[in-house]
Amino acid sequence: MAVNFMRASLSFPFFLVAALAMGPEGGLAQVTAGRAGWLVLSVVGSYVVGDALFLASTQLLGVPAALAIASTYPLWSAVAGWAFLGQSVGPAGLLGVVLVVAGVVTVVRRRGVEPTNGERPGGGFRAHSGHTTGVLLAAATSLFWALNTFAIARGGADLPVAGVNTFRMGFAIALMPLARLFLRGRGTPLLVPAAEMRRSWPFFLLESVGGTALFVVGLTHSPLAVAAALTSLAPVLSVPFAFLIGRERIPGRVLAGIVVVTAGIVLLVGFGRA
Repeated sequence: MAVNFMRASLSFPFFLVAALAMGPEGGLAQVTAGRAGWLVLSVVGSYVVGDALFLASTQLLGVPAALAIASTYPLWSAVAGWAFLGQSVGPAGLLGVVLVVAGVVTVVRRRGVEPTNGERPGGGFRAHSGHTTGVLLAAATSLFWALNTFAIARGGADLPVAGVNTFRMGFAIALMPLARLFLRGRGTPLLVPAAEMRRSWPFFLLESVGGTALFVVGLTHSPLAVAAALTSLAPVLSVPFAFLIGRERIPGRVLAGIVVVTAGIVLLVGFGRA
């Protein structure tokens, strides 16, 4: 929650200033109560609830397994786009969504493989119960992340990104302290330590402004199935980057996952529309 609060706090002033500087074209006055409600849901699905569920699932399953399950959210986004937005995706596009999700899951799971020696502490019924809970939390994360994509597509359609993200980041800043109050202070702190903030704020600023802007643009200007699948690629894209800087080798299964993702992207972008 602290990282998300910092992201929202850093980016909100930039989007607000940009929207005000654009005048009527900034879109602030175009955000009706109904659109604002959808943007609140997008924040709940990501910053407030979705990401909190993901963090809880990683503590029970580990990051790779939890991320592999949560990364299925483009499937639910595609279903929502078809059922509620009337978006049609051709057979090649649907196959592309499946390939992207399968490739992402393959890469995430392979990168998280660790040798185990014997039974882990807390085995037996407690370990099985914790694993089941972790799977359920990761599955719930997938649904909330899909809600985020759908809500942005509904609330942000045909609006300037500055106006959309001014409301989204503003809602995030308001809701995260309330969520922490509801949890009675349990979990992670609300603020990033000052030393860490001084060291990393430029990177968070770049991601929180540029990344969220591109995220909204993609979801509001493309079919939901296509945009959601493409927004799930971060784990895959990190592999070649880590390889180039000498931090990681690329095992055969990871390479196969990347090839599958690439094939899915080609189908989505080139042949996705019905």
